[in-house]
Formats: sequence, structure tokens, C-alpha cells
Amino acid sequence: MRYDDWGQRAPRWAGIRSNMTSIAGVPVHYVAAGAGSPADDAPTHLLVPRMAGSASSWIDLVPRLTALGPVIAVDPPGTVTGHTGAPYRYGPRACVDARFVRAVIGHLALDRVVLHGWSMGGLVAALAADLVPARVTGLVLFAPALPWRRTARFEQLAWQTLGRAALAVGAPVARAGLRLAGPRALTRKRAAVTGVDVFANARGDVLGGDPSLVSPEQVAVYVDDLTTAAQRPGLLVGGVTAFASAMTAMFVDQQPVLDVLDRLPVPVLLLWGTDDPLVDPPSYQRHAERPGWTPHAVEHAGHLLPIERPDECVRAVQDWLTRTPD
Repeated sequence: MRYDDWGQRAPRWAGIRSNMTSIAGVPVHYVAAGAGSPADDAPTHLLVPRMAGSASSWIDLVPRLTALGPVIAVDPPGTVTGHTGAPYRYGPRACVDARFVRAVIGHLALDRVVLHGWSMGGLVAALAADLVPARVTGLVLFAPALPWRRTARFEQLAWQTLGRAALAVGAPVARAGLRLAGPRALTRKRAAVTGVDVFANARGDVLGGDPSLVSPEQVAVYVDDLTTAAQRPGLLVGGVTAFASAMTAMFVDQQPVLDVLDRLPVPVLLLWGTDDPLVDPPSYQRHAERPGWTPHAVEHAGHLLPIERPDECVRAVQDWLTRTPD
């Protein structure tokens, strides 16, 4: 979804603008706001969305973040609702999306960046920060897809054998299924979302928290994104590759990501919702034991916390930036 000025969708989004550029021959879409930030020396906040998402997925957070500096939200390659090209043969993976983020930072000549990542985008942002440590001054992770703690010794062996095999066999099957049934599933999802009481039953859904707190304008964007996705079934299968990539990093082959997290040279703010069933808070607490990491649990929020409780999230980022040495 693109607008010369997103104020066409909601007055409070006025000044957010869609932009197109080209990186290595691939068309890249991003939205930008806050170029005239009061703090001339403020870093740019670069937002990486959740799996298969695009810049529009957290458009409601963008104007709030402009109080802290310029904001850019980017469409990763090949997302079903975005406008960036799809150069990957089988779909996005965390490691290649991280290289894409590095390319965006270089192409836009961003010298001081606070990277924000949501869900799988958090994993991508962490990997990208490791690739460009000289330009990234901080990392904000919203319910990121990071390695989970082991509660039993056999878990590692089980994931490395049975888990790896399940992903190898299941991914091709899921791709085939999505080619056939994906558009119909998205159409049904759109019909459910546009019902009389939007997200009314979502508290018992995988989202957790209280998704009814998401603004009607953001929900309307989500509905339009679902319509777009249903019309682009060829890109739906890429979500399987993205999901397999996240599961591998979280459970099957944790060590490469753990090594990256251990050597990150920048401060990290780690946020999650207390009602999010997709995350493991003890794992986050363990990650946050690293020097320079700050944990922050957002009360009564689920997996949609950046748009479910955007004001609290921005306050947390602002407080963290105030306490973080430049």
C-alpha cells in the first residue's frame, strides 16, 4: 500500500510518505516521516516488520516515533502486501533479509540508526546490526523471534533431528497447500476481520493481549492488505520459507544467532507483551542478562504490542534512549 501522503487514510498519518528506490536493480518501497525532527542530531529509526509484513503493518506507530527522530519503515523483499521486489527464489529468510537491511542503510546513507524489529523482524534486525555495527547505535526488539531456552537436555537433540526433519518435509508440503488454498483462506480471514465486532474474539486467538485496542484505521489497512495478499498467491509461499527460517533460529540451530547476540556492540531494548502466547518471557529475561540489554514487559499486550499499545512502546523507547549513552 502506497500513498504520496498517508494523511489520505487518517489525518494523524499526515506527513508520512511512500517512497520508491532501487537497490541492486530491485525496486524497494519504504515510508518515511519526521525529516524535520526537532532534534537535528537524532538518529533515524528504521523499522523492520514481522514475518510477511510490510511497512503498513505498523504505520500507526510511525507518527508517534517521529518525536524521537526521523522514521523509516521498509518493505522487505517479496512480502505479499509490500511493494519491494521478490529476488528470492524460495522466499525470504532471516539472514538474507538482514543483508537487505544493511543494503538499505547504505543506500539511504544512514549514519546513525536505531533499528526496530518486530517478531521475525526482530531476528532480522539483530542480524543486520551485527553486519553494520558502525552505523547502528541501538536496537529495539518487539517480541522478537530469538532462541528459546532449553528446559531439558534432550530438547536440543529432538529439535536437531526430528525438528529439522519436520521443517525439511513440511515446508514443501505447506508451499503446495498455500498455492491451492492460500487465497481462499485469506478471503475468509478478511471476512472475519470485517465482521460486526472487529477482533472481538481475538483474545483467545494466537495474538494474545487485546487486539481490539488496535485503531480502526490500522485495522482497515490490515483488511486492505489481506485483499492484496489474496490477489498475489504466488508470494504467499514465501511465508513458509520465512517461518522455517525463524523456527530454525529459535529451536533447531540456535548457536549462530546466540553468537551474534553475544557480540552485539550496541544497547538493546527488548519489549514483549505480558499476554503474548507466542513468546517465552523467561527466554527474554535470560537474553537480557547480557551487558547493555534492557528488558521491558508491556502489561496487557499481545503480539501486536507496537500497534496495540503504541504510546507505551514509544515512551519505553524514549526512556531507554535517555538512559543509553550515545
